[in-house]
Amino acid sequence: MIDITGDTHIPIDIHKLASRNYPESKEMTKNDYVIITGDFGGVWDGSSEDEYWRKWLDKKPFTTLFVDGNHENFDLLAKYPVVDFMGGKAHKISDSIYHLMRGYVFDIEGKSFFVMGGAASHDKEYREENISWWQEEMPDEEEMKRGLENLEKRGFEVDYIISHCAPDHIQDIVCYYREQLRGSTTVYAKDSLTGYLQQVMDRCSFKKWFFGHYHLDREINDQFRALYYDIIRLD
Repeated sequence: MIDITGDTHIPIDIHKLASRNYPESKEMTKNDYVIITGDFGGVWDGSSEDEYWRKWLDKKPFTTLFVDGNHENFDLLAKYPVVDFMGGKAHKISDSIYHLMRGYVFDIEGKSFFVMGGAASHDKEYREENISWWQEEMPDEEEMKRGLENLEKRGFEVDYIISHCAPDHIQDIVCYYREQLRGSTTVYAKDSLTGYLQQVMDRCSFKKWFFGHYHLDREINDQFRALYYDIIRLD
């Protein structure tokens, strides 16, 4: 089984994975996976609280996989060992928690997943660099090049794409929904990453694209799904 959900912002939104809120997890084993679409937050400040929540996840019956968002401590993430993992590269956080690194295609339970984490923070002015905000929140040239090369090896065809933010065109639609549903005036600007993801969208064949970042649960169209609280099980 493979389930996908949105940002967990540990400890703020991790409770959706508690068994009382997620009873389907009781049927799972460590050979089943929950994929978090960024802003994991479980590698944040090296505190005992970080450790508590990672142990909490380790005790769950499933294995946790996460794409990085913009709210991650990239200095701490980089200290974890890089391992070969299901056709790609991952930071091994624990025996059952893995950070799926940018630009790789992972083969999980017979399904292929292209992963590109990262996003631009719109609240940088309220954060402190290398304490609560990191420049590494945005993929660099090498990571984006690697992504296109790995997609080319697959003939630009994968089953699923997992990212934190969305391509330019989809982000425009998301911002419209946020304004209509909530009256939200938060500005999510187009940038090098949303433009890159638009390029991936235009060139790649895929069944479904899941993303977080916008704190919205919404089926954008047949191929794009914004995730926050919802947990989606793949067929």
